[in-house]
This record gives sequence, C-alpha cells and structure tokens, in this order.
Amino acid sequence: MSRKKQTHLRGERGQAFADKIRGISMEQILCVSLDIHKYFHVVIIHNALGEIVTPTFKIDIFQTGFEQLCQAVDEAIARTDAQVILTGMEPSSHYFENLARHLNERPQPVTLINSFSVKENRDQQMMLYEKDDEIDVAAIGDLLKRGEGSPFNPPQGIYLQLQHLARVRTSKVKMRTMLQNQIIGHLDRIFPGLVIVGKEAKKRCKPMFATDFWKCQTMQHLIRVCPNPHQLTAMSSQDLIDAFHAHGYAMGPVRAAQIITYAQRVLLPDRALVAVRCQLLPHDLALFEEVELHIAQMEADLCTLLAETPYQIWSKIKGLSDVQAADLAAAIGDPGNYRHAKQVFRRSGLVPGRNDSGTRQRKGKGSKIVKVGDVYLRRALMNAVATLILHQPILWAYYSKLKASKPAGVARVATARRAIGILWAIQRDQRSDTLILKKETLR
Repeated sequence: MSRKKQTHLRGERGQAFADKIRGISMEQILCVSLDIHKYFHVVIIHNALGEIVTPTFKIDIFQTGFEQLCQAVDEAIARTDAQVILTGMEPSSHYFENLARHLNERPQPVTLINSFSVKENRDQQMMLYEKDDEIDVAAIGDLLKRGEGSPFNPPQGIYLQLQHLARVRTSKVKMRTMLQNQIIGHLDRIFPGLVIVGKEAKKRCKPMFATDFWKCQTMQHLIRVCPNPHQLTAMSSQDLIDAFHAHGYAMGPVRAAQIITYAQRVLLPDRALVAVRCQLLPHDLALFEEVELHIAQMEADLCTLLAETPYQIWSKIKGLSDVQAADLAAAIGDPGNYRHAKQVFRRSGLVPGRNDSGTRQRKGKGSKIVKVGDVYLRRALMNAVATLILHQPILWAYYSKLKASKPAGVARVATARRAIGILWAIQRDQRSDTLILKKETLR
C-alpha cells in the first residue's frame, strides 16, 4: 500500500499551522508563552519574529493572576494589531490544567509544548547546563512560534470523570502495594517464616499454607487474631479455636494444631520488638482494608461510566477485564478527538527512535522507544496487551513470531501497535470480527 502523499515537511500538524498563519505578517502573530509553576507562572509575550512585545513578568495562580495575564494579552493585541494569537505552555504535572482551561474558554486556544522538547531547545542554544525561568519561557516561545506542540483538548463530561477516577485508582493501587509490603515487613519481624513469597523461596522453605498469603483466608484471620508466635506456642488447639470464634472466624482442631506446630518451629524474635510491631500491625491492616474498599468502589464506578461510552464493547473481549477497558478508555478520552488508531498509538509514545543517514537505513531497528507521550495511555495499553496476548490467538501468533527474531520488549510494543488498531476498529464498528469475545457475551 502506498504511503499517503505528504504536503508539509512536518506532516499534517505542520500543514495546519501553515494554513493558520498564511498571509499574515510575522509582526501580527502574537505568541503568549508561559512557564508553569505550582504557585506562580512566568509569562513572556512576543511576535513570530521573536521580538519581545511584553517583557517577562510573573502572575500568581489566583483570579488576580489570570486577570493580569488577560489584560497584558489584550494590551499587546491592541499595540500590535495581532491577527493570530498563539498561547503555549509546558504540561507541568497537573498545575497547568486550570489556567489552560480558562484560556481555552476566552477563547484563546492553548498549545502544549512537550517538556523534553523544551530541554532539547535549550541544548540547541548551547544552554545544556543553564536553566532558569526566563530561559525556559524563551525556549517555549521559540517552539511555539515554529508551530511545535499539540492542542490542549481537555476531557469533558463522562471522559473527565473516567480520567480522574482512573488516575486516582492507579495511585490507590500503588498505596495498596505499599501497605502490603509494610504489613509483610511487620510480619517478617513478628513471625519469621509466616509469609514466604516467591517460587524459589517456597522450594527452600515449605510455607504453612500453599495458598497465596493475601488470598488465604485463614492467614488473614490469623494475623488479626494472634500473629504473635510467643503466644501461639503457649496455646492449646482449643485456645486458638476459641480465639478465632471470638472474632467470628471459623477454625477447626486440625488447622489449629497445624498453626501451633508451625509456630513452635520459629526462632522466636525479641519480645519487645514483637510487642511494638503487634501494636502497629492493626493500624496498617485497617488502613489496607479501607484502601481495598475504596479501590473496589472506584472500579465499580469506572465500569458504570464505561457502559455509557462507545468503548463499552471492549469489556466483551476475552482477555480484557472491565477495569482494563475502562482504564484504557480513560487514557484515550473522547474517540471524536482522533481520526484513526495511529494517532492514539503515537500519543502513547510507544514509537521507536530512529538514527538513519545515508546508506544506514535501519528504520528504528535496535533503537529505544522514545517514551515522550502520555504515560497513562502507555501504561494502560501495555497492561491490556499483556493479558490480550494470552487469550487472543491472533495476537499471540503475531507476538510469538516477532519474539523469535526480536527482543521481547520490541515484540510486545509491536503487538501493542497491532492491538490498538484492532481495538480501535472494534470501537468504531461496535463489533468484533478479529478478536474472540467472552463466552457470556455470546449467549
């Protein structure tokens, strides 16, 4: 298939910028460049020639700062008789979002300048080891007047809810993992050998129960009833049964004897240390349970929202859970913002770097992934592909073929590219002719 004819050196985005400024004097193209910070922002206003119209000034993050910025822009427009207004800023964490939204409503469309591009621009100016607010805002302005960056399209309505729920859920999952590690740290000191993690470790030391620690109901009850091996070794089976029953947990004589026997094998830790850790353990367990409940509620909310979008069909695909589908939908946003799947994949940053010149034309082979896109989209896509490969023969065959001659990471990224193309077509057509659906959806 022939490649689509390119009409501009920088492709469609470059052509759109050229059309926007065509026929307009460079002095009448006004650039408003902002370096975003947490508690203030640095602004410089200049024209497309790079000539400064309003010198660098700072605004605060409150209404007064926004009004100061608007007044400065309006005065600059009046002085220069500007016909085109370009506004650009770095997408610094979440600090840019509120100001960018208000500027979009003026209307004053905002362009987001990639932070890595700003760094590279400083390097081009021989400022590799020089960085301050004025240098940064000038670098942003230089990129803005050249048409670099991408338009700020904030999510609206249901996609706004999906995005924020998904991101908070991700942070809560990290919190849950941290708490799990902290709880295991307590137990390693209180009851050495109670938690044995990993296949190799389990080969060396036979655990009390074969079931995974976090899924073993008896173990979860034990660490809440009596995690102290000093106390367990002094108990009879009936004592332990009574202690479990007092908390409303089931316990039989065989399992009670097994626990006590295991505790008697332990090289008992210092009593004072055990006492301190046993005091801390219940607080972390309670916090862990609260985080678990919050995650479960957010996942239920995500699934409810997903059902109201075109992405809902993804939840019917075998190998893709409702939460994975919602996570991917939240990261992509409104499908109306894209014309084809290639744009989605490009935004993820999962694009190989290239270093081709002359007779050396490797087309990205052996180069690292650039990773300059949306980290949330990249993470959601790779997470989805990890399970889709296991359940979808067409993706597994493609991945296996690539893996035979390429590194696993390269094969996985290439499979992600193919997967997003298929998923996008399924979302667009609201049917799947390629991927297998879950059995319950076929009934």
